[in-house]
Amino acid sequence: MRSLIIYLVLFFSCYSAYSIDPDREYIRTPDSVKWEYEQLEIQTNDGFLLNTWIYAANPERNKDTVLILAYPDAGNMSYFVYHSAILANAGYTVVTFDYRGFGKSQDFEIQKNYLYHKEFAQDLEAVVSEISQRMQNKRVGIWAMSMGTTIVSRAYPQIKNQIDFIVGDGFVTRPDLIVDYYKMKGKEIVLPEKSEFFKNSIDSINCPLLILAGSKDEVTTYEAAILLKNELGENCKVVKYEGDHLTGFQVDYDNKGFGGWFLEQMEGFLVSENISD
Repeated sequence: MRSLIIYLVLFFSCYSAYSIDPDREYIRTPDSVKWEYEQLEIQTNDGFLLNTWIYAANPERNKDTVLILAYPDAGNMSYFVYHSAILANAGYTVVTFDYRGFGKSQDFEIQKNYLYHKEFAQDLEAVVSEISQRMQNKRVGIWAMSMGTTIVSRAYPQIKNQIDFIVGDGFVTRPDLIVDYYKMKGKEIVLPEKSEFFKNSIDSINCPLLILAGSKDEVTTYEAAILLKNELGENCKVVKYEGDHLTGFQVDYDNKGFGGWFLEQMEGFLVSENISD
């Protein structure tokens, strides 16, 4: 497991420079960690087919809560099998999917220098719609990471009546500032649309939102998360941890294990917001 942690840290460190880089091959599947799951194909409103895995919740700890993963800008959903199995073992039904052009989802022409593709928001909308219909007796939340936070913010106006909360690590609050940051570093990042579209979407978030912010994250910073909290109000909570971009699952690994600290923060948040029993 420790070698896995080192690999994940190195992987996300390499791809923290906001470069869309899909992997079409899976490095593992849920059954490789002996976890029960269902594979599902979901079609978007514009006709793209998305590969989806639904991890069954541990029946002895079932929380009647669904977590839908919106992952970062590289790899595919197989890179998050261990993360997902840990959350499923804690009692959550976990749903992961591949954006169009990633993993085994339908082909799509990726512009690697884009910060995100607005079409990925349509992918999340399709998954949320399908899962909320299938699991009407469960609470539904989005678990988002880096680019995935951009996607959930962009999709929020369309999914706001279907989700109960959002948990984000490496939360993107101002895409235009990220573009400016990398321009100073000599790297060209392109926004796929005018920044006001994103601003209007993120400003509309009014469900409980937990942001986990790494102390050493120079792009999706703690300070930027606090500014968003000030704008959104009491529904938004920000927790700072010691670490780099997207290392929330690795916090206090020696004492709490992989994902232990993340689970504590999320479950405490859900209880405080009266989302969890």
